Amino acid sequence: MRLLAAFLLAVILQAQGAFLVKPYLQLGDAPRPAAQERLDLLWHTEDRVGVWSVEVRGPQRWDAQAAPTFRRLDAPPLPAHRIYRATLRNLPPGVRVPYRVRLNGAVVFEAEAQVRKPGPHRLVVFGDAANGSPAQAAIAGAVAAQQPDAVFIAGDLVYGRGRAAEYRMHFFPVYNSEAVPLMRRVPFLGVLGNHDVPFEAFPDASAYFAYWSLPLNGPALKGGEPNAAPVTAGVHDAMVVAAGPAFPRMASYSFDWGGVHWTVLDSNVYTAWESPALKAWLEADLRAAKGAAWRVVALHHPLFQSSRSHFDDQWMRPISPILEKYGVDLVFAGHVHNYQRTAPLSFHPTKIGPRGRAVDGAFTVDEAFNGKTVTRAKGIIHIVTGAGGAELYDPWQTDAKASWQPWTRTLISDKHSFTVMDVEARKLRLRQLDAEGRELDAIVLTK
Repeated sequence: MRLLAAFLLAVILQAQGAFLVKPYLQLGDAPRPAAQERLDLLWHTEDRVGVWSVEVRGPQRWDAQAAPTFRRLDAPPLPAHRIYRATLRNLPPGVRVPYRVRLNGAVVFEAEAQVRKPGPHRLVVFGDAANGSPAQAAIAGAVAAQQPDAVFIAGDLVYGRGRAAEYRMHFFPVYNSEAVPLMRRVPFLGVLGNHDVPFEAFPDASAYFAYWSLPLNGPALKGGEPNAAPVTAGVHDAMVVAAGPAFPRMASYSFDWGGVHWTVLDSNVYTAWESPALKAWLEADLRAAKGAAWRVVALHHPLFQSSRSHFDDQWMRPISPILEKYGVDLVFAGHVHNYQRTAPLSFHPTKIGPRGRAVDGAFTVDEAFNGKTVTRAKGIIHIVTGAGGAELYDPWQTDAKASWQPWTRTLISDKHSFTVMDVEARKLRLRQLDAEGRELDAIVLTK
């Protein structure tokens, strides 16, 4: 009996000390649905040897997955650590699949993974979140209560410099805790914001490229090339090595989820989407998605918004004609720390200046659409959902409609919030909820 008790105690202690960051789910390099799905499972450990294995529950037994691999990150101030990755394969689409992680033969972690659904699904979107605030934690809890199938973060993934140390402090403890076990159950996806790209003074900056695992089907950029996320030799070397093939290509990508084609764009100042290489990739990606029921673009910097904060940062407007040409329905953005929704609109740029200056042009606005009785949009609806936890911008503008642009239909800048997107084949419902789950705004789109 004593031997059994000692054994159980050893297993418990091993499980408690096994992880620096507990296992979390990512889509991995699987942009398109398949008859047998896959997900990537990542976790972080101290830099020490251990025999790790992962199993997925099949119809008859636990099925061993291929041996996990790891990359080592040695970028102060965190001690050197290992980022493990295992691919969960042969998953039935749309189900919850139990999985478990073993260390030296003992089970040290168990959870269920939500596999990508081929049909109706719920996806949550928010941005500008992980700063360690009570608002961030409240939004995370409210998101979990909605039981999404996946979560997309529209940039500024972690504050304030996209560092590995900040992920350890503000990101994983909130979105992958015992109280809010989101990341271990559903895949998280995201896009780079201006707070996520390398900062010269910090060797652990730009941890996105090492800590996330997303499709590598974006523009074939290489480090140091134009339009690639910049790094400083001698400062960010460890991060580049830990990122492997993800740097810098994972900055932009696309994926399909339940009839929705998502095109994810790095909108930071070093990218020029009018350049031939990026423009050609964007057009090819959207052209190939002509069979999708819905087309969504996600990026950090909004094309159109009414807040006084970051008002001149609407530099992505010149891509609007391309998005319209290929039938994009929605554009999600962050950057501005509030919620905004435009009318369906089209835009033809007439004056394009340097970054940080207004892009002038001619608007065509669908005045008939109201998302309730008139639900077929003529144009693209732009959503700013940047109220995920960071300090809110311009709270006074909620009630100051005279300060809104004429095509803005809703602006809620005095409450933290997130977007819930419920998708069906010919119907898409958007709701904006606050940290207590109360509905602030809602529309329906149909085709």
